[in-house]
Amino acid sequence: MSQAVDGDRQVRWSQVEEKFFVGNFRGNFVGYIDQTVDGTFRKFDKMSVLRGEASTLESSMAFLNELYFASSGEGDRQ
Repeated sequence: MSQAVDGDRQVRWSQVEEKFFVGNFRGNFVGYIDQTVDGTFRKFDKMSVLRGEASTLESSMAFLNELYFASSGEGDRQ
């Protein structure tokens, strides 16, 4: 599974366990998403800081993608 952002910026999202998803962009860690027992999606940034919950996986991915690109450039490989 993957999701494109801003044309050439494509974050690859992988399901590594049941209800657990990890994102990366060109080898750089973007964040992860954990689905809770009640079905909500908890989203964590590249520093593993909880950034809230969402009702859909897609909205969680979009949030972390935007956050990553807004804060990238601190030594991340582009």
